Amino acid sequence: MAATYKVSELAAKARQMFGTTPEVVAVALRLTGKESFPVDEAKQAVQEFLNREVK
Repeated sequence: MAATYKVSELAAKARQMFGTTPEVVAVALRLTGKESFPVDEAKQAVQEFLNREVK
């Protein structure tokens, strides 16, 4: 089982891990309704958030 991290921990490393700001990571992950994530799942959620169509 992969290690999981809280949204705040992932947001703190936003620039290094996701190439974006902590605010973007926090919003992207909070929209999923979950409180903790493995790194791969967090990266996927952030990418989906960044690639969403703006309406």
